[in-house]
Formats: sequence, C-alpha cells, structure tokens
Amino acid sequence: MFKMIKFVFAFLLLSSQTVYADTIAVPSAEARDWANTKGNELIDVLSETDAGVKFAKLDKMMTEDVNLDYIGRFVIGKYAKQMTPEQKQKYLDLFKRYVLSLYKKTNFNFDAHAVNFTIDNVSEFPKYTNITCSVDPGNLTKDVKIEKIPVKFKLIRGVDNRIQAVDLEISNVSMVIEYRKRFYQMILNEQENIDWFLDTFENRVKANEEAIALKNAL
Repeated sequence: MFKMIKFVFAFLLLSSQTVYADTIAVPSAEARDWANTKGNELIDVLSETDAGVKFAKLDKMMTEDVNLDYIGRFVIGKYAKQMTPEQKQKYLDLFKRYVLSLYKKTNFNFDAHAVNFTIDNVSEFPKYTNITCSVDPGNLTKDVKIEKIPVKFKLIRGVDNRIQAVDLEISNVSMVIEYRKRFYQMILNEQENIDWFLDTFENRVKANEEAIALKNAL
C-alpha cells in the first residue's frame, strides 16, 4: 500500500535546480491555491469507483496540470543534441503515451479520502516555485502505521499561461532526475544509437498499451 501511494503522488504531483530559460515562477499565493485545489481534486479522482471515469480524469489532469513537454525535454537531457527534429517529436509523443500508460497498469482501488495533505512551505524563485507538503496516508490502514511522506514539487507558468507541475521530490528524491537516469541507461543499452533507442522505447510503449487494452477487455 505504501509503495502504491508513493507511485500515485510521483506521477500526479510531478525540484531539481535545472530549469529552462522560458519558464516563469508562479506567485506564492496562486501556487498555494493551486496545490490545495489540485490536491483535493486528485483525491476525489482517485476515490472514483468507475475505472474508465477515473483514468479519463487522470489523463486530463496529467495533460493539463503537468507539463509533459518540459519533463520529456529534461529527461532526455544531453541526448537531445543528437536528435533530429523528427526524432525529438517522435520521442516526446512516445514519452507522453508512456507516462499516460503507467498508472493504468495499477489498480487504484482505495479510498483516497483517507489520505490527508498539508502545505508546509511555499518558496518562490525567479523561474519556478517550490511547494513543500506533508502527505499523511495513515488513515488508509488500521493495523499498520504509515509515516507522513515529505513531498516537494515545482510549479511554473506553463502552456496557455496555466500553472503546471514539472517535477516532484518524495523523501528528497527527484522523480524527474530518477527518470533521466533510467532513460540515459536505456540509451546506453542501445549503444547511444537514437534510432535504436526510439524503436525500443516505442515497443515498450506499445506493450504497455496492449496490456492495458487486454486488461480492459477482461
């Protein structure tokens, strides 16, 4: 249960110090309001009993409230210089499909209203705003005590002037940096050949989507 909770917040509250030149910070008051609103919206979505409705709402949150283009560019990092414009676009399209496929492979059958969160601190920087929270999943279980999870996520003023999340730290571990490490290793495994990497990545994404389709058909 604890790992599942961490997984949920890792993908839906998506702070490393690396930012892009075109990012803009979110005023502290707006950031706090956004975190409260989206945090409660997420809890409502995760408590939805209809899987189809739940995942449709999660997809909407992921594509509107998380800047997947920003995250995708960060994750690929130095290898972007080796990519043609066509390869970059293919990679970003696959990355978005990959992210949207991940949580659909997991059963979120629990009452998320038993999860409480508090906003502990908001720190505004020139190009981004950090929000530090405490997530308390203790009410999910009666027999096992689960400690509060320290969470810090980064917000920017993103697409269409929307407030969007671009990274998350859970217990001081950045999810985006961890994904960069994973993708770098994937590319190294393909001898740093971008076409080979994209082919392998596409096969992985398709396998995820096929597994989801089979699961839904049962």
